[in-house]
Amino acid sequence: MDHPIFATIHATSSSPGRIKPKQLLMNAMQPKNPSKQHRAKPIPKWSPSLSVGNAKLDEQHITLLELGRDLMRLLETDAASPHQIHGALEDIVRQSRLHDTLEESILKANGCPTLVEHKLVHHAARSQLANLLSDVVRGTVEKPVLSGLIADWMGHHISENDLPVKDYLKHVPRTRAAA
Repeated sequence: MDHPIFATIHATSSSPGRIKPKQLLMNAMQPKNPSKQHRAKPIPKWSPSLSVGNAKLDEQHITLLELGRDLMRLLETDAASPHQIHGALEDIVRQSRLHDTLEESILKANGCPTLVEHKLVHHAARSQLANLLSDVVRGTVEKPVLSGLIADWMGHHISENDLPVKDYLKHVPRTRAAA
């Protein structure tokens, strides 16, 4: 399933200056087909096919997927309190910030031509996660909505955002010798 934010990036990345940041922010975690938005779906399981060739980033991806599954288990129980849900979501937000920072620094160091688009996707996801945290605090988020959004985001983060630039994520370049 193509994610609207990635479709926008892929469609416009070959034409510099045509990316619409506001659209990216609005669609960061929204599924393409709204009618299927909140159906229960699992967080993807880690497999070697998801590896970006960088042990630290792969480790962070595995951690994010595990945190996502922890949140999903909480959302499936009636006994989960808003405080517990907020804590689990906060863990995902904290880990994703660390991950995004490292990932962006590696992409920059390796001269990734789509770094700006990658950063926009990260920014949009962080904004959506912050909104979800606020909604949990206010008690205005429904569990099926939250689980659908998190599953969609995690399902797309690696496969649609990171794998296409894996050649720029494989290593942190050493200082280059002067020519």
